[in-house]
Amino acid sequence: MEGESRRFAGFVYCRMATTPHRRPLPSNVEVRPATPEEMPEFARIASREIAVTYDSVAALDPRTTLCAFEDGRLATTYGWWPLQVRFNGPAVAVPGVTCVSTHPAARMKGYLRAVVERHFDHLHETGEASMTLLHPAWAAIYQRYGYATVTDRVTYRFEPRDVQFTHPSPTPGRIREVDIAEEFGLLVDVYRRHREDRTGLIHRGRAMWDAGELQVPVGVKQTIIAYEEAGTTLGYVVYVHGAKPAGGQMLRVMDFVALTPAAHQALWRVIGGYANVDAVEWANAAPDDPLPLMLVEPRRLNLSRRDGIMARLVTIADALPLRGYAEAASLRFAVVDPVCPWNEGRWLLETSPEGARVTAAGGVTPDVTLPVDTLARLVFGYTTASIAAQAGLLDVHDASALPRWDAVLRTKHPPHEQEHTW
Repeated sequence: MEGESRRFAGFVYCRMATTPHRRPLPSNVEVRPATPEEMPEFARIASREIAVTYDSVAALDPRTTLCAFEDGRLATTYGWWPLQVRFNGPAVAVPGVTCVSTHPAARMKGYLRAVVERHFDHLHETGEASMTLLHPAWAAIYQRYGYATVTDRVTYRFEPRDVQFTHPSPTPGRIREVDIAEEFGLLVDVYRRHREDRTGLIHRGRAMWDAGELQVPVGVKQTIIAYEEAGTTLGYVVYVHGAKPAGGQMLRVMDFVALTPAAHQALWRVIGGYANVDAVEWANAAPDDPLPLMLVEPRRLNLSRRDGIMARLVTIADALPLRGYAEAASLRFAVVDPVCPWNEGRWLLETSPEGARVTAAGGVTPDVTLPVDTLARLVFGYTTASIAAQAGLLDVHDASALPRWDAVLRTKHPPHEQEHTW
């Protein structure tokens, strides 16, 4: 189907859907990026519908938006931040989808689906990126488009006096306060070393630091403490503390990175030393954070866990070779993906520590058949093929292959994402 089309800042858009498997839009609806002049209306609608500040939405570049317009009026907003994410070691360019909303008068008309599908088509056809990430308001909204939850967010809520170690050790290094105006690079260096072999951690620019880990809420004070040994910084903690509305003092950990066991104990001793604070909260611990293993009474952390970011493998043949693999092996599988039909079919993933490749394998009997969202969970290391099989998330054709799948797709650390600024 042909329709009016033109190029806007590198993004081709059409008044009518042109991809054969997409349902055409009504003639009074077009999907395209917002213009700079339309961004105030974009920010007004998006900030209201997703309940964020106007300024945080207005900072989006119009060239990284894709919207539905009904009779010339903005109906659905959608954008993305250009991110880099660690994928079991290697860094991968990924659009971090954001500002997803629809005007109340335009809901239930299929506009968001049209926008999402157009974005997937564009990424696949241009090769700009092979997957996308997002923070969901509700997972169910995005599961229909093939997204899957691939990280968890762990929260601790405890009293400082509960920081008592089962095996306390001496502190060989020193604790000192960081002057962020002069030593911002110190935090960046430690975080970079921490993220090196992880999955899900984002490369932070200064704006992301300032809007997230270094942001100081009104009415509280910020402190940044570093732990050093022999002149080398091995960890830091950023926290704010102040009065609670109902009385008492609250301390909130904004960012915590420790590269050694000694750094962990030394930095948590700082938090445990706040006798005037009656509540400590850290809302972004990693699933493999060692603090619960270190404490005499781990249940006093009142640990809770919830779903984190979601990932969408847009082009699996390009996405799977981007992550790191520790073993040489071959995995045979068939994919079901009604939203991105170019992913459907039988595939062969060949891995080694030197690299990986995915090739079409129509004549090969697959080990498993799985939907694209289950595949995302596996390659991010969020779960294993054996557990996915127990949950009915894939069909097993060769049960003897499952241990091999588990080993090949295991990540060095559980996937984790420490931001909530995109």
